Amino acid sequence: MNLYFKSTTLDKEIGWTWKDMDKAYWDTWIPKKSDIKIITRLDKEQKQECLNELWEDLQPAIQFTRDRNNARRRQKRLDKKV
Repeated sequence: MNLYFKSTTLDKEIGWTWKDMDKAYWDTWIPKKSDIKIITRLDKEQKQECLNELWEDLQPAIQFTRDRNNARRRQKRLDKKV
């Protein structure tokens, strides 16, 4: 499954996907930058620019997942104490 985002540095649509799409459906999965695969044909420098731009765009969603995971773990520890 290909995903797309609009690159502001290259001013065009860039196709990308996760290297392991199964993990993308896990509720608690926090991706790493190395999990992103740029599909659109670009030279090495452009590909790195797009990867950095996409990574920055994904940060709010990743932080939301981190915060949710931490809240669940915190609640689990509190429930264990009682």
